[in-house]
Amino acid sequence: MLTKTIDMRVLLIDDHLINAELVRGMLEDEPGLILEYQQDPARALETAAAFAPSVIMVDLHMPMIDGLDVIKILKQDPRVAEVPVIMLSSNTSPQVKASGFEAGAIDYLVKWPDKVELTARLQAHSRAYHMTQALRASQAALFEKTRELANAQASLHEAEKMEAIGQLTSGVAHDFNNVLQLINGHLQLLRVAHRADERTVKRLEAASEGVRRGAHLASQMLAFARRQSLAPVPLNVAKHLHSMEATIRHTLGHHALCLSLDESLHACLDPAQFEKTMLHLVQNAAEAMETDGWLEIAADAAQLPGADSVQAPGYLRVRVADNGAGMPEEVQRRAFEPFFSTKTGHRGAGLGLSLAFGFVRQSGGQIGLTSKPGTGTTVTIYFPLLPEAPVESAPASSAEPVRTVLVVEDEAPVRQVSVEVLRKQGLCVLEAADGDTALDMIRQGLPIDLVFTDLVMPGGVTGQDLAVATAKYLPSAKLLFASGYPGADIEHPVLDRTYLLRKPYRLEEMTRRIKQLLTDEDIT
Repeated sequence: MLTKTIDMRVLLIDDHLINAELVRGMLEDEPGLILEYQQDPARALETAAAFAPSVIMVDLHMPMIDGLDVIKILKQDPRVAEVPVIMLSSNTSPQVKASGFEAGAIDYLVKWPDKVELTARLQAHSRAYHMTQALRASQAALFEKTRELANAQASLHEAEKMEAIGQLTSGVAHDFNNVLQLINGHLQLLRVAHRADERTVKRLEAASEGVRRGAHLASQMLAFARRQSLAPVPLNVAKHLHSMEATIRHTLGHHALCLSLDESLHACLDPAQFEKTMLHLVQNAAEAMETDGWLEIAADAAQLPGADSVQAPGYLRVRVADNGAGMPEEVQRRAFEPFFSTKTGHRGAGLGLSLAFGFVRQSGGQIGLTSKPGTGTTVTIYFPLLPEAPVESAPASSAEPVRTVLVVEDEAPVRQVSVEVLRKQGLCVLEAADGDTALDMIRQGLPIDLVFTDLVMPGGVTGQDLAVATAKYLPSAKLLFASGYPGADIEHPVLDRTYLLRKPYRLEEMTRRIKQLLTDEDIT
């Protein structure tokens, strides 16, 4: 049931001050009511916009400006157009009332009604106005939530599509490599059998070159599918890009280059694959630009898009921006797909963006693209930032190697805290949000020194499965389990060398145990 007492902000527009005093006297005992009076009808709109009333009362008969004109002016301004207007008049003519309703008024009062009637009408119209505003706010919020849901569904669909393409690409590349191996083996046998026939040897060499090109293509497909072998090391991205400057300028040709790089930032990356990725992006940009083209490469610290800006930057951001032809929206949606290209003629369909996508995601980062036809394209890459630069020693043999830890945890907040703490310890940290992703990384034989994984995770791959895979593919890697299940136990012959942290555990305990495992200290 609606309450009688509500917040009312009443604006009275009347050229007679005595009328304002009369209304004020009738309403002075009404709780939650604020009365504003404007004697000059020319300032009615200005006062209404500043006062933000819930109901307006307008005298129809005023000198200089007629009340009907005042109502029309109020109803034409979007700031106050929805505020209910009550017309006031001592004239009870039906024609006068009709003119007021036509102008935009919602009610009519004869000067002056009983106090009870006046209060009841003001309450009713104020209540209706507040309910209308609340409904509009709810509709706006619902629309925004619907839009966010649609964007999330589109992102999920895109991620699922890319994952499906990656799995398909990986399978094709695997079978393709088997076929190439068969062909290459027979080519080698033919070379031995016909080594005295120069013409045959040349043809066999041409066929072998085709096999090598096919193998390179298969490796690119595996890179997109995140199945390539990486050798990540702490890398000063700015210094590495400066060392590539001559190659970048050669790739750009006559186009201008601008480097804006923070030289204090490090990330755990495979230098060769990072270099290959950057050159692919530069090549794509060069092909999209006209004679007056320019390319800017910038590196700084940043947060992921949409992250809490209060937190310290946790990612190294690399932006590659050009002033080329740009891409329409439908092309942008497919830009990272392998073999998708808008190139025509002799310019073949490249794998540059798809290779960048695979390398970045396999390195624990994110990649995005913004573009508009005629204004150029910007590719933005985020890599997990190493909080502190690794200490460089003069003799390479005496430098302590940087250890790599794979953190597997399906709860994002728990994983992010663990990753941040371990990176502050100078460790190179890879992360996986599920067992399937971690299993793929382990099977690739990445140089992982320790696998820190939750024991029980949703999906088909458990912590025990990861331990078995680690023993097979990374026999020298250590294992550390975590579990919040009181009955969780480790009963498997492969897991004898595995230790268990019971949740909730202290971060200091986690760090201490990981350091002990990495240094082969006894854990007591």
